[in-house]
Amino acid sequence: MNNLYNKKFFLPCKNVTRLWPQPSFTTKAQRPQRKTFVTFVPLWCKKSSQSRRFFQRNIIIGINLFIQLFFFSFLLHSQESPVSVESRVDKSAITIGDTVRYAVRLTYDEKVKVTWPSLGANLGAFEIRDYAKPDPRKIKGRMVEEVSYTISTFDTGRFEIPPLTISYQTPPDTARYALQTDKLEIYVASMRPSQDGDIRDIKSPWELSRDWKLIALISSGGVLILLLASLGYYFWRKRQGKSLLPEKKEPLRPAHEIALEALRKLRASGLPATGQIKAYYVELTEIVRRYIEGRYFVPALELTTGELMDNLKTVAIEPDAKAMLQDLLERSDLVKFAKYQPAADEHARAFQLAESFVETTKLVMIAPPEPTNGQLNPTTTSSAEISAKTVEVA
Repeated sequence: MNNLYNKKFFLPCKNVTRLWPQPSFTTKAQRPQRKTFVTFVPLWCKKSSQSRRFFQRNIIIGINLFIQLFFFSFLLHSQESPVSVESRVDKSAITIGDTVRYAVRLTYDEKVKVTWPSLGANLGAFEIRDYAKPDPRKIKGRMVEEVSYTISTFDTGRFEIPPLTISYQTPPDTARYALQTDKLEIYVASMRPSQDGDIRDIKSPWELSRDWKLIALISSGGVLILLLASLGYYFWRKRQGKSLLPEKKEPLRPAHEIALEALRKLRASGLPATGQIKAYYVELTEIVRRYIEGRYFVPALELTTGELMDNLKTVAIEPDAKAMLQDLLERSDLVKFAKYQPAADEHARAFQLAESFVETTKLVMIAPPEPTNGQLNPTTTSSAEISAKTVEVA
């Protein structure tokens, strides 16, 4: 024992049994002599009162330190991290060419500034087919962002998606911190052909089963819709006073026929004889103006005499016909607007001008010449006929 302990620091102490119990022995023979049982303790336990106070003080300090460490570690673990990241895949085993949805979810406080890696981040052996990054949303007072990648590979084996690094900053702290996602392993299997071989016999055509009940139901619905549509069209036409079948319309009459017929009715009306001079000239000029609209497609009813003559400068009309028209319109304007009272012979003169203008400018259809002995005879027209009639081909 003297070789194990230095006597300078350790001395025998009889009162040591108060602090450390002596070993117990089952038999009296095993128990050593009392005078030879010596236990070495530190030198500062020579006085029992001092040793008790020392140990009590150290035990209190140790318990206090333990409680503080436990409380501090509890606060550290209870305090939630300002940023957390989570990564996952929808399937961990695929066949070659299949796609995998790889999603990264980031949760952080509102004051934290987060920097994502580029959307074309390195994902190892996987190719990015598509990606989506919706707008951040707020859940339980914290911001949540999620980026999803649609990835695939054309190699077989086990591959790892490397971790993505996300940096963040917590103001007013200017330091930047980094978080990394977990590595995810995906197994890609090959699409091996079966043991029976690649070449197989052609399968027989697959016949679709026909649901006659469904076909009859659809057909009945179509017939019912057509019937309702026909009835609706019939009642709509009937409400408008039209027949179900389209009515046969008469072909449009030439403008000169309508004008000459209207002039004959005006002559038979006898308006000048009854003193209705102004009404006579109004009706006469309207007949001529309607003829010009149907013949030359000029809005004559909406134009004054001067405007109408200016528009007819670009129309191929004989100068004599233009002079007759201008004379007729000017005479009529004096009666309609200046309250001019023409003589009886002037009524016939105005009617003659209108009739001559229509006859001179009416559209004349010339039949093609008949062939004689396989040759066409030239059509001869006298100069007098050419000056009397204007021939135009519509």
